[in-house]
Amino acid sequence: MNAINPYVVDKTNAIGLDYASDGLYVDNNGNVGTNHKYYRESHGKLAKAQRKLSRRQGSKKHEAKSNNYIKQLRKVNRIHRHIANQRLDNLHKISTEIANRYDVVCVESLDMKSMSNKGFGNGKATLDNGYGMFLSMLEYKLSERNLLTKVKCF
Repeated sequence: MNAINPYVVDKTNAIGLDYASDGLYVDNNGNVGTNHKYYRESHGKLAKAQRKLSRRQGSKKHEAKSNNYIKQLRKVNRIHRHIANQRLDNLHKISTEIANRYDVVCVESLDMKSMSNKGFGNGKATLDNGYGMFLSMLEYKLSERNLLTKVKCF
């Protein structure tokens, strides 16, 4: 960066990122960004809590919600919130590192909604990846410096 104007960028330090199903991204050097599968890791605990919830009185539409149902519902919601917070924390750390390290970041603009369709068979894995959130985080972290370039896919 220029000492006189901090928003004048030396564009020699650039990176290109592409979606990867096994990791978070693949950069132009072939390095794969590591990404934890938080939903897959907590799937057993979540499934057990949801099964327990379905056995509580109040799980049917016409039934009144019991106090035990409400308590179990809070536990299920806490697990979902924990998974989401883990994913957000990891994506914030990775996107901040990339935003601080590189002068220019080029990404492919993908339609994540169509990629997560169940017709492809990997919708849960695509949503657990969090690549769409990662791109939006990069976008707002790099927007004031105009350092993000989106390339349309062909």
